[in-house]
Amino acid sequence: MSSVRLLTAGRWAFRSGIAVAAPLAGASYCTSPPSFKSNSVPSVHCEMKGYTGRFDGTEKVDASARSSLESNALESTAGKSAARWSIHSERIEGVAKELFCLIGGLDSYITSVSNCGGPIMQAIKDKMDNTDWDALHKEGKTMFSYGPEMSTDPTEAQTIKMFTYMKGAKRVLEIGMFTGYGAAAIIEALPSDGECVSLDIDPFLKDWVGEVMAKFPEGKKHSVVVGPALDSMAKLPADKKFDFVFVDANKSEYKRYVEVLLERDLLAEDAIIAVDNTLYCGLPYMPAQYDTQPKRRGFGEDIREFNAWLANHPQLMTVMLPIRDGVTLVRKL
Repeated sequence: MSSVRLLTAGRWAFRSGIAVAAPLAGASYCTSPPSFKSNSVPSVHCEMKGYTGRFDGTEKVDASARSSLESNALESTAGKSAARWSIHSERIEGVAKELFCLIGGLDSYITSVSNCGGPIMQAIKDKMDNTDWDALHKEGKTMFSYGPEMSTDPTEAQTIKMFTYMKGAKRVLEIGMFTGYGAAAIIEALPSDGECVSLDIDPFLKDWVGEVMAKFPEGKKHSVVVGPALDSMAKLPADKKFDFVFVDANKSEYKRYVEVLLERDLLAEDAIIAVDNTLYCGLPYMPAQYDTQPKRRGFGEDIREFNAWLANHPQLMTVMLPIRDGVTLVRKL
C-alpha cells in the first residue's frame, strides 16, 4: 500500500484524509488538514495511542501449560467445597474453589452445547490457530502484531451468526475483519444472494481470508474493502443499505462509525448494529486504581464515553449484553 509509512519503532502510520481505524486492539489518534484537493494524496499525522494491534505480553498463555502452582492448588483443595469443610481455612478454600469452578467452567460448558459453527468458520479457525503471527509481523508482512486472541470468540461468532439469521439480513457490513472468523459466521447465515462487506486496513488480511473463502461456494458472498474504516465508509454507495452491521475495529472510533452510518443513511429500515467489546475488559466501569494492564485504560475510557453517548442518543435504542467482552445491540428509532 503506497500510503503506508513504516515507523522506526516497528509500528505503522497511515496517510489519509480521515482518522485511521486499526484492527481490534489497535488504535491511533490522527489529525487531518482542514481541506485537500480530491486529486491529490491526502495527508494525516497519526500518533499511536499505546500499543497497536496486539498488546504483546498480556495475552493468555497456552491452555495446556498448567503451572505447578495451579496443579498444587487443585490437589490441595480436592474434596473441599462451600459445603464440605471442617475448619475455617478449609471453608475459605472450599468457597473459593466453588466460585472458581462456577466461573471457570462457564465458557467450556457454553461451547460444549453450542453448535452453530459451520465449515467456513472451522477452516478460518484452523488456519488462524496454525499461523505464526509473530513471524509474519517480524517479516513485515502484517501491519500490526496479531494473535489468535484478537479474533471474534467462537461463542460470540455463533451469536452474531444467530443474529444474522434472526434479522433475516441480506446485506451486512463488518467494520474490522481481522482473520474473517466473524465474517465467516455471517456469510454462513446469509441467503444465497446475500452479501457481507468487510472493512479492514491491512491488505495482508484480505488475501489471507480470501484464500479460505475461495474454497467454499458461499465465499462469493464476501468482499473486503482495504483501507482505514472511516475512509472506506465514506465511499460506500448510499443507495445500497445494510440490514445488519457488526462493529469491531478501532475502539477510539466507535462513535464516529455510528455517526457516519447515520449521517450517510447507510442503514436499511429496522437495521441492527452489533458493537463488540463494549465492556472492554471491565475498564469502562472499573476505576484506574484496579488497572493491571494500564496501557488499555485509554481504550476503556473511549468505550465508556461511547456507551454513554449511545445510551443518551435520542435516535438510538440500545441494550448491552454481557457476552464475552460485551456486545451492544443498537437500533435506529
